[in-house]
Amino acid sequence: MSRIRGVIGLAAVCMLVAACTSGTTGSASTPSTGTAGSSLHFYFVTHGDSGTFWSVVQKGEQQAATDLGVQVNYQGSNNDDNQECQFISAAVTAKPDGLVVSPHSQTVLDCAKQAAAGGIPLILMNNCGTTASGQSYIAYSGAITCVGQPETAAGTQAGIRLKADGGTKLLCVIHEATSTSLRDRCAGAKTGFGGNEKVLVLDNAKANVSSATATLQAALSADPSIDSILALDPDVAKNIVEAAVAGANSKAKIATFDLSAGVVADIQSGKIDFAIDQQQYLQGYLPIVFLKLFKQNANTVGGFDIVKSGPGIVDKTNAATVATLTGQGTR
Repeated sequence: MSRIRGVIGLAAVCMLVAACTSGTTGSASTPSTGTAGSSLHFYFVTHGDSGTFWSVVQKGEQQAATDLGVQVNYQGSNNDDNQECQFISAAVTAKPDGLVVSPHSQTVLDCAKQAAAGGIPLILMNNCGTTASGQSYIAYSGAITCVGQPETAAGTQAGIRLKADGGTKLLCVIHEATSTSLRDRCAGAKTGFGGNEKVLVLDNAKANVSSATATLQAALSADPSIDSILALDPDVAKNIVEAAVAGANSKAKIATFDLSAGVVADIQSGKIDFAIDQQQYLQGYLPIVFLKLFKQNANTVGGFDIVKSGPGIVDKTNAATVATLTGQGTR
């Protein structure tokens, strides 16, 4: 964490010294003439959608562009692997000074690897996993580092907490069938909880809220012994899990990965037990800082390992502090 604080401190110094200007989502920013670093142009390609989680990531990368005076072109594929690879290909064609990619799947990781092999400095974010052969995504792709949380470890902490809060049977809800990081979370939760876990896959749940809610409600009605539910997205927790629990008259405790203003409010009210916080603002902000340091000072951060943005836990003890920040869109 001291490494992260040090880099953020460097960004703050840049802001004070360099008269930096902002970047814009989806197109290159235009920093003012003479701004230190203003000739640098980075691409930021994710599997993100327009939901709560990814809007915070975008705020992070936009603020980094502002603070550092660089251009950032952001593209989100809405969980479409082929589209994300097309965005990466377009970035390679544009020959940017650096590329940030969320390796949503092995397919996308391979596309990112090709970009790095072509000489583009690469930083991964959000999904800092391992391949089927056990090689880290960083080593496999040739990336400098990956900014994110270790998903299996984060899932383990969620499972431990749910067990400590009285759970005896856990249902882990996966809302994107192809996401390796979501499966890692559920695997970790099973370990932490003690093994009595079921996994329910509701593919494209955020785009099909009504049908996903009905499927989950039916599963809860069929198995009333489920007393703990782990959602892996704040919008899924709010829009699907809460409705299904109410519809099934279930007494199950709800926990979720990631934050929104609504999730924090429900933690304060007791409707949601806690949230695992991966601090995705850092996942947007820090890759831009690291790419600028690499281009201007040949610095490599992370030692070919993960720079951890999480996990943390938000519960009733700290929800009030976090509530103001989620309202500002930075947590």
